[in-house]
Amino acid sequence: MTTFNFKRHEIESKTFLVVDDFGDMRGMLRTMLSSIGVTEIDTAINGKEAIEALERKHYDVVLCDYNLGSGKNGQHVLEEARHRQLIGLDALFVMITAENTREMVMGAVEYEPDSYLTKPFTKDLLKSRLEKLVIKRQDLQEVETAVSTQDYESAVRILDEKIAGRPKNLAELTKQKAEILYRAGEYEQATAVYEKVLSVREMPWARLGLGKIFYTTGRLQEAATMFEGLLHENERFTAAYDWLARTLLALNRGKEAQEVLQRAVALSPKAILRQKALGELALKNGDNDSAEQALSQAVKLGRNSVYKAPDIHANLARVKSRRGDGKTALKILGNMEKEFKGSEESKLHAAMAKGIIHHNMGDSAEAGIWMWQAGELYESMGPQVSADLTLEMARSYGELGDRDKAQSMLRQAVQNNHSDQELLQKVEGLIGELALDVDPKSFVSNIRREIVKLNNKGVELAKAGQFREAVALFSEAVAAMPSNKVVNLNAARVMIMNMRETGMEGDQQRKVRELLDRVRLMDPQSPALRRVQSMYQDLMKSPF
Repeated sequence: MTTFNFKRHEIESKTFLVVDDFGDMRGMLRTMLSSIGVTEIDTAINGKEAIEALERKHYDVVLCDYNLGSGKNGQHVLEEARHRQLIGLDALFVMITAENTREMVMGAVEYEPDSYLTKPFTKDLLKSRLEKLVIKRQDLQEVETAVSTQDYESAVRILDEKIAGRPKNLAELTKQKAEILYRAGEYEQATAVYEKVLSVREMPWARLGLGKIFYTTGRLQEAATMFEGLLHENERFTAAYDWLARTLLALNRGKEAQEVLQRAVALSPKAILRQKALGELALKNGDNDSAEQALSQAVKLGRNSVYKAPDIHANLARVKSRRGDGKTALKILGNMEKEFKGSEESKLHAAMAKGIIHHNMGDSAEAGIWMWQAGELYESMGPQVSADLTLEMARSYGELGDRDKAQSMLRQAVQNNHSDQELLQKVEGLIGELALDVDPKSFVSNIRREIVKLNNKGVELAKAGQFREAVALFSEAVAAMPSNKVVNLNAARVMIMNMRETGMEGDQQRKVRELLDRVRLMDPQSPALRRVQSMYQDLMKSPF
């Protein structure tokens, strides 16, 4: 009797989305689910319909076939659902397929479906699999609600309460807790969770988590050793390849990083972000053959992917141009402009790439026109322009021989991202790549020192109660460095502190909201952003 009640509560109450392009299969799955008591079942006939359904409604379980005819396949649906957070921690995604080739299976598991079913399967197998999955993910709805609003403290508190009860899904809850702590920037607490898990049992996900913390906190050699160890134990652990490559790149071991990504791509060739990363790295390393192969594959994979982006096309065009095929390069850009019509980012990438292509074709006048247009587009995009686009502008100017503008772009990149170690390493590498007449490390450290000094002065003014002076200082800094997340957040912080002391000011409230919105667009997952948002919310609740 107890077993029946469990199944009724845990399975029958769930909402299901069934995605399959064959009507007979949709009907069969609906019948199977109905026979085990499920009543809320929606269906979609292709990837586009599946995404639209997920946009409209929260589903507890998604059963999605891998092959969905033309357009998006099951992998595309899963990666978009994860990327856009259309399914949360409490939801289940089960991939279904009639194929079992290594390439397809590896592609399907890249974005971590909760389970994988190979056709044909019986009702009893489906029922058994769902029961196990529901146990694994039970009681995560409250956690998902907290995480969706970036209330990580509440999410961890809820998880601690559940973990204290020693439930059947203890391992899953512990894993979620560690990942949330890592996302919140609470690295010491996350480390303690991972180490406690590993003291009891060897768990690859915990070792990966520790490696990510080592990387993020600058312990690069320890991170590399951790990821290499994971791959020694399991050569199919694809996430470890990606993190190892990032770590080796940070250690200025670009050739080795490329080799790591090539091993990963040979194992699982359908991951668009990895193909893109490999193409960009090979381009930087001067390996045109590998760059063209990886970027061509990334363009192909991107046709129905949420991760398709104009820079993939632009970099492929650059490779073609390097190899003396300017005509094909321009054709690639033409196709890119059609596919990303109306995108300012696409226009900027096209203008930069056309400047390089015409330069390589010997037409310096046309190259100059396109780079002038790129500069105009760049300025028009304002503070939301990405750091990677700024570096691409620097690279383009440098390749065209305009060292002053290249150096100016790199200075801007450092000013707006002085606390981003990964970006600063890219700047140092690009200075060497373009053979600019400055010492890479001194160039970066001198700019950083100026910004750190400014930040410290503003903080000291605020601590001394000189809030208006601090506000004035940071307001000037924001005007000079509009894309610097730290400066924007410090400006918002001192404005909030000023209003606490002197009372609410409509103009400062508006400015704080603008600053927070700007950072949210640049880095919506920023732990520092979350803390300043919380300060502002507390201020708005205070009686005056």
